Amino acid sequence: MLIIAWETTAACNLHCSYCRASAKASPDEDELSSEEALAFIDEVAALCPMLILSGGEPLLRADIFDLARHATGLGMRVSLATNGTLLGPSVVDQIVSSGISRVSISLDGASEVMHDRIRGPGSFKAALEGIRSLQGRADFQINFTITRKNADEVSAILSLAEDLGAKALHFFFLVPTGRGREEDLISAGRQEELLRMIESERSQRGLEIQVTCAPQYARLTRASAKGRGGGGCLAGSRFVFVSRRGEVYPCGYLPLLAGSIRDRRFTEIWDSSPVLRALRERDLKGKCGSCSFRQACGGCRARAFALTGDYLGPDPLCPEAV
Repeated sequence: MLIIAWETTAACNLHCSYCRASAKASPDEDELSSEEALAFIDEVAALCPMLILSGGEPLLRADIFDLARHATGLGMRVSLATNGTLLGPSVVDQIVSSGISRVSISLDGASEVMHDRIRGPGSFKAALEGIRSLQGRADFQINFTITRKNADEVSAILSLAEDLGAKALHFFFLVPTGRGREEDLISAGRQEELLRMIESERSQRGLEIQVTCAPQYARLTRASAKGRGGGGCLAGSRFVFVSRRGEVYPCGYLPLLAGSIRDRRFTEIWDSSPVLRALRERDLKGKCGSCSFRQACGGCRARAFALTGDYLGPDPLCPEAV
């Protein structure tokens, strides 16, 4: 299934230290209009994608539930990615009635101290209140971005996600784009330790666990007793990102423009973009190109670009031993 992450707005009520979108208090003036957004949904419906409505904070877009309702009415699976602070009973009513199948809430720590350090005072308490408004009414998952600051809270966030009744916990490994900084990255060795920890915890936890922006995890899951596979980096092959202005990118962390839906149909961009085609072919360089896990993993193309300037080059966070 194709996954389309759609940055519906730049507006956000928080100012997170590593924000990919460099979100701000107000929307951009040139964001897709309601008419453009509905036309985009109509076009991609034939692809039967999963549509992730993100931002910024998508709940600050006035027509967000109209867009969600239109997409679900066309048979799409729709998810909402939010910081959780604006959730409440009336908002959850609209989530349920619009047909949104899952809500993802970003937590950057298992404690108020860590989360608020990254997202701002009071944001942890507000996010937990938002999560409680979802409990028993809508499926939700926790998204946790791993940085040098919060890497020691992986086990604790697993326990918190279980205690809150989350359906899933998705770990994101930081890519230094937007407000994200290279000094916030963990080392390659530390990433390997955490991936092994996550895989060990996975068999002991009662929730779905996924890893994003660390495709080396596919190597570990393929070697596990349960034989779980993994497709590694999905950017440009099974995942694509559409910006608030309609620009199409392989993923939200890889700022290589494939085209704009204001100039060309999305399907034309998806089928013919040289950047997207190169990512699918995986003619990679350096250690990623010669690695026996090239197809299963492929390295993080966004991190390779952010740290080396070459989106087909080696992923600097891949251990040299692999």
